[in-house]
Amino acid sequence: MPEPRPEPRPAPPPAGVEVSAPCWNCRAPVAPRDTRCASCGRARTHALLVCAEPCLELRHGPGPPLGLGRHPDWAPRTAAAFAGWNKVSRHHASITVEPDGTAWVEEPEAGSRNGTYLNGARIAAGVRTPVRDGDQLRLGLRVSFAIRLYGPEPGTG
Repeated sequence: MPEPRPEPRPAPPPAGVEVSAPCWNCRAPVAPRDTRCASCGRARTHALLVCAEPCLELRHGPGPPLGLGRHPDWAPRTAAAFAGWNKVSRHHASITVEPDGTAWVEEPEAGSRNGTYLNGARIAAGVRTPVRDGDQLRLGLRVSFAIRLYGPEPGTG
């Protein structure tokens, strides 16, 4: 039986040709010159949170905070993934992304049982703490997110 041949790689685009990237929200192509997706209207600005265990990738843009926790109403995008993680609080922390590309993490006023850590330092409950591109966010001692921030201007992030 002959060995399968590797798939050919697409040639890079000629100089001066714009290459679209998928929208973080709807995956429609967005040209580099565009600051908004023509399909869903969302701005380029967003945060990407990647957690290895449990395996979870979250993209979140400007608007209401993204809840991180086990409560299905307060944190609908993470509750199922954290259901078996009793060291993650029901209302553990939230991430807010501003239209200008800045991002914040905040633990609820009541705090969390096992703490929220940004780059190894525990954050204070009820205090909005700035998040930067490349930061590590930890919920308790075991759940860790790598954070990437993508700004409003084409080519940032």
